[in-house]
Amino acid sequence: TPEPGFLPVRELVLENVEFSYRDKEGRPVFSLGPINMSVRGGETLMIVGGNGSGKSTMFKLLVGLYTPHRGNIKVNSLLVDETRIPAYRGLFAGVLSRFHLFDRLYGFNGIEDSRVNELLREMQLDSKTRYKDGRFTNLDLSTGQCKRLALIIALLEDHPIYVLDEWAAEQDPEFRRFFYHEILKDLKKRGKTVIAITHDE
Repeated sequence: TPEPGFLPVRELVLENVEFSYRDKEGRPVFSLGPINMSVRGGETLMIVGGNGSGKSTMFKLLVGLYTPHRGNIKVNSLLVDETRIPAYRGLFAGVLSRFHLFDRLYGFNGIEDSRVNELLREMQLDSKTRYKDGRFTNLDLSTGQCKRLALIIALLEDHPIYVLDEWAAEQDPEFRRFFYHEILKDLKKRGKTVIAITHDE
């Protein structure tokens, strides 16, 4: 159920957000933060950083998979507290660095095969798999192709915020260009907020 006040997303803010991974004795072994950032609704934001700098951890904090040890997350000035976490998570769709694909679209109602197959064509996957009788015919795909399929599912979810963790890393140069110049442009045109981790310049 959408949280009254979360939609439409006008601004997402992280205020002094901190998180630490801890050892068995509770001592911090890696800490991230404090993070202060503001993302406006409809904005496309690229996050760039080296391996091990905490980008993926920040994403997990951002989408509500991790709870900050300090600091606050707000949407449209509303504090994301424990009671609002489920609704907050529902604002996001995307592809994180680790994901699992199913051959069916769980939780979807009224998705037409033709729409899914149209997206498969756009993502150049139609020669590898089809969507028929409520399931994908083949999931034996390369890592880059799996990420394309995961993005198709995220696009079908049609949430207001898209998060993409190193999505373009396993794509060939041609499709990487398609991602940056076509897919992101289309999401912006549709008013979606996009936050993407990338190594690409």
